[in-house]
Amino acid sequence: MQPLHYLIFHPDYARKKTEVKGKALIEHQLTDWQGNVWVDEPDGNEDPFVFSEKWLYSYCHATQLRRSPESNDAYITEGSYIFFCSGDAAHKRTIQLDTVFVVDHAAKWPDKQQGIPKEFKQDYQNNKSSLWERHFKYPFIGQHTGKYTYVSRQWFDRKDEYSFLPIFDDGDRVKFDLELLTSELKSKIENKIRGKYPVMLSEEHKTELLKIILSLTSIQVVGNLKRQDDNINIIDSYITGCGAKSVRMGKC
Repeated sequence: MQPLHYLIFHPDYARKKTEVKGKALIEHQLTDWQGNVWVDEPDGNEDPFVFSEKWLYSYCHATQLRRSPESNDAYITEGSYIFFCSGDAAHKRTIQLDTVFVVDHAAKWPDKQQGIPKEFKQDYQNNKSSLWERHFKYPFIGQHTGKYTYVSRQWFDRKDEYSFLPIFDDGDRVKFDLELLTSELKSKIENKIRGKYPVMLSEEHKTELLKIILSLTSIQVVGNLKRQDDNINIIDSYITGCGAKSVRMGKC
């Protein structure tokens, strides 16, 4: 079965410029790296969660993605690409990316949310587990519904297709004008910007988008991420309401 790909719009208030150490590919060489990445605010639901060996994506729009085949159609499965970008930048006709997520497999949650996916059972209700405290616990405190967790494919697993955080040579997130895209893909994205709906991408559209991203990316952050000195250090942080709730409790 062929994979299916998506472009996902993030609310930009939830993405924080954060100092980290980790591993990155620079001129195709794996190196120790430190710099800034854009991730969800600590002490709230971090999704996708990139501070683990395998990155995880469970909530933000995840339940809207096609998770099972329709006749012989594609669906989210091994090799699917999910591109996370700023919804605010999209309104300005700019694609600004923080994460390129390649799916290794989908981990199904138990029916009626009785626990979390089996492969993470050691993290269930484990207050010493960063996966529980920063990702998996949120359905159990009323923030989200757990149905599937997409588990990433990393560079350390397969060096031809892998997840990464795309960074310009000036240290900023990779971004480009919507006009760089073909008219077909541009129109498809434009039709989803207003409602921030996931944009379903064909294999051809995924390849087009990925080619542009890679041409602009100087630093591919590929894993082993830790916040500087293991402390939370957020740059230009601010609290913004999400309905009646603070973003520290998750994103809309």
